[in-house]
Amino acid sequence: VCAGTLNGLSVTGDAQHQYQTLHKMYNNCEIVMGNLEIVLIDHTQDLSFLQTIREVTGYILIAMNVFSALPLQNLRVIRGTQFYEEKFALFVLLNYNPNTTHALRHLGLNQLTEILAGGVYIEKNAQLCHVDTVEWRDIMRDPRLEPVV
Repeated sequence: VCAGTLNGLSVTGDAQHQYQTLHKMYNNCEIVMGNLEIVLIDHTQDLSFLQTIREVTGYILIAMNVFSALPLQNLRVIRGTQFYEEKFALFVLLNYNPNTTHALRHLGLNQLTEILAGGVYIEKNAQLCHVDTVEWRDIMRDPRLEPVV
């Protein structure tokens, strides 16, 4: 079990500092108590340490990164005890660099079966594949929410 963050799009230091903080917080972590915020991570960084995460109690924010794949293949549940922008449990935005070919291509949420509260927002990810083929309503517990993809 490890603690999450509540920084949103605010970052401290450069991309290297951001990565080191992420690695220190989530290496060998299975349950994130709070929010998993992955912001401003470069394409050269090894994110394989994230594959141990099975559950996030708050929300997941993935924004302004330029890595190609997110290794969250063992994530099963997003509890949504906190929301990003007051209603989203999964928020994925602007994960590409318009000046290069580096961009998020695969979310890798193969095992994600439940979002207990909150919605899904996935937008402006120029090279992200397959998000429109996922039946987000089957994963989201709240039938009143419309996924934004």
